[in-house]
Amino acid sequence: MGGGHDGAGRELVARLRAQGHDAQMVDFLSAFPLRIGWLVRLGYLLELKYAPWSYDATYRLWYRMPFLVGPIGALINVLTRRRILRWVREADADVVVSTYPMASLVLGGARQRGRLDVRVATFITDFAVHPLWTHPGVDLHLCVHPQAATAAAARLGRAAAAPGPLVPEHFSAALPDRAEARRRLGFGDGERLVLVVAGAWGIGDVAKTFDTILASGRYTPVAVCGNNERLRRTLAARSGGHVIGWTDEMPLLMAAADALVQNAGGLTCMEAFAVRLPVVSFEAIAGHGKDNAEQMAEAGVAEYAKSETELFPVLDRATSLAGRALANRARAMFTADASADVVALAGAPPIPVDAVVARRSSLRRRLTAGVAALASVYAAFTIGVGTATAHGIGVAHAVRNSSNVYLGVRMGEADLGQAALAEALTHASATAIVDGRLAAKRPVAIHELRTAGVEVANGGWGHRDRLHWGRARSDLVRAPRVIRAATGERCHEFVPGRRIDGFDLASARLVHERVVVPSKVLDPGDTPPRLKAGQVLIVDGRDATADELVQELHSLERQLADAGLKPALLAQMR
Repeated sequence: MGGGHDGAGRELVARLRAQGHDAQMVDFLSAFPLRIGWLVRLGYLLELKYAPWSYDATYRLWYRMPFLVGPIGALINVLTRRRILRWVREADADVVVSTYPMASLVLGGARQRGRLDVRVATFITDFAVHPLWTHPGVDLHLCVHPQAATAAAARLGRAAAAPGPLVPEHFSAALPDRAEARRRLGFGDGERLVLVVAGAWGIGDVAKTFDTILASGRYTPVAVCGNNERLRRTLAARSGGHVIGWTDEMPLLMAAADALVQNAGGLTCMEAFAVRLPVVSFEAIAGHGKDNAEQMAEAGVAEYAKSETELFPVLDRATSLAGRALANRARAMFTADASADVVALAGAPPIPVDAVVARRSSLRRRLTAGVAALASVYAAFTIGVGTATAHGIGVAHAVRNSSNVYLGVRMGEADLGQAALAEALTHASATAIVDGRLAAKRPVAIHELRTAGVEVANGGWGHRDRLHWGRARSDLVRAPRVIRAATGERCHEFVPGRRIDGFDLASARLVHERVVVPSKVLDPGDTPPRLKAGQVLIVDGRDATADELVQELHSLERQLADAGLKPALLAQMR
């Protein structure tokens, strides 16, 4: 869908044609019916720009629940398989290579079901191997690094190859030295140039990265905005740095730069590896951007600055001798040629198609499969995840081998502003759980509560949205923002007063909040269950008076002491 997938495909086609083979490239999105592929691409772009939390939520969900790959694969298969198989027949292909995960799901499924007797390879353009990238029906998975190949092999149970990235030869051919490259581009020889890129679409907080580097006075940012003309105009209005739109001079720009700062880990990153330009990941975009940044740092081929305070120490390291070693390790990824693996696969003997298995499905069966796929995905996000979290999967846990019982009090408007209650909460090591509506209505009282030393957790927005994704957004984007405005601090725990679903888990991960699921919810005056270490007890005080809550907290403290246990804040969970 992005430039990295297309770039790898174009380079593979060019290499195969240079060797005398007939190679064609088609766009997977044009396999969708009614020409809606452009709409799929637009939806992806808008999601990355305006709802990155949603993209990250779905991206992370496949890792937590890889069994959902089947339903989504079935849905995409219903929509695109017929046209893709027709393309393969018309080309009389000996091998088909996918550089896009959704295409790999369809081709792998067709191979597995016997509908396709042509060998299939997947070239995984990302450093991180997402579950959607691999399929047991695919004959060969090609990766950019041995670490990625190991991850793919572990998921599949069979070997994967690591020939290295698919980057055009002019990135690895002889380039001018830094002084000559700068002279051609008109840059000063004394500048410490940092190339800032965000792919062909210019996605992510590029302006923040540009401004942060510019404000340092130590480095000069050179922003490449791709097709994002609005971003180019915005940055060009700044009083420093260099701003470039779409350009064919990337090899020369990389030869002139001291380091590359990027946010996605895509094709430009691989091109920098070929040039031996040190790479730093910063302000990584949701989903694959963060995943790639973490995996590249773990492999020792790129640096990852996770905050502004880390950026300049990391840049200093990347532009020193340590950065040269980093760049050399990255250049060592280019060990072979993926086109050779593809040619070898094409020469393998074909596998006959089982005529019975290859029988076409009726329209009714295809529609049924699509509906079932959508239902399965929705059920897994809601009912399935709710069941999993009830068993402690994906949520905060008690510290092992401790005597802690974790206490929280869900606050109501009548509770606020009572000094005795704030004192009781602090003494009992209990966390005040505040919802967004309450914080918006009584910000001063919430601020006073935090000033008194009471730990505050996010209780959600305080109402029920009809749609799960809308509810998660209200609880984990809108509510934390309002609570932070009241307290001056960011919440770290999310304690919803309802059942958890997959949208909550993924959204909480995105905003760096831990989901807390209570062992028992008590009304003031209730007899607590048999107390034991590791429990999470939440007192629902929304309809109680401050005096009733003070009494309840004192009672819980006594009972915990009698049981040899001690109260603890929700923040002390892990």
